[in-house]
Amino acid sequence: MSSPTELGFLPIESCRVDRAVLRNPEQQAEFDRKGYVVMPLLSLGQVDQLVSGYDSIAESLGGASRPEDYNDTYAEFSIIHSRPEFRRQAFDLITAVLGPEAQKVLVDYRPLIANFVNKLPGTGVVPTHQNLSVVDESRYASVSVWVALVDCVLDNGAMSLLEGSHRSLRSRRGMWAYQVFGGIEQAIIDELLTRVEVPAGHAVILDDALVHYSPPNKTDHRRLAIQLVMAPQEVKTLWHQQIGTNEDGLEVQVWEIDERFFFEFWHGDGDERYGQKVDRITVPAVSLAIEDLQGLLGR
Repeated sequence: MSSPTELGFLPIESCRVDRAVLRNPEQQAEFDRKGYVVMPLLSLGQVDQLVSGYDSIAESLGGASRPEDYNDTYAEFSIIHSRPEFRRQAFDLITAVLGPEAQKVLVDYRPLIANFVNKLPGTGVVPTHQNLSVVDESRYASVSVWVALVDCVLDNGAMSLLEGSHRSLRSRRGMWAYQVFGGIEQAIIDELLTRVEVPAGHAVILDDALVHYSPPNKTDHRRLAIQLVMAPQEVKTLWHQQIGTNEDGLEVQVWEIDERFFFEFWHGDGDERYGQKVDRITVPAVSLAIEDLQGLLGR
């Protein structure tokens, strides 16, 4: 079997993530073990504020996204698909409403990426993946504070998570991250996943290294949620931009960036005014087999 390094992951023995994420010790222990915690976080009034804010911003701009900007088989992620002005206003709205509540439960984390996730009826699959890596995952954990703005159940695309995968699948990830699990049939991965259904206002706070998936929305109503990617206050935040390929894998430019880098983000390119190049690396181009995944998980 190939080593974690050959498969594009950091050696487990080199990863030591000691910094606390959550203020509550019991929640921290659960986060360490599973890679996520679930908790009530927003009131229904705050949920309404975010939903109405989403609709208001979209209406003022003639839509959150142009129809040609994304394949509607998948969920619409505002950080990837939307108009740049929508992203700026969405960041302000989400951080204003969710930010203070997240700070109450997290230990000195700051917002980096604010994202509306919209699954229209009949669409919205999110393939098995890990979120973008935005910190040095050998030492730190960035988190996504994902909050349901409607009740999220299986029929409208609730998330499923691969518990514990954050411990052994830490890596450097850019837009190519979705390709890593594409060679494994979803039905096989489903056997490893835990489905998490939550009511509106509840949060799933997950390590961005955690493997997860969500099916399409099979109902007649949109399924709207938010994601706020947050990083430890004291840590440099990173972007891994694929710039080419070579015989060893993907050529990757590493940037040190701040939240403004993503306002003009498009096809993996961010706003260079808010970043600086700090490294250039090669990352293996890998499509895992189920045997590889099982081996990485120690199962």
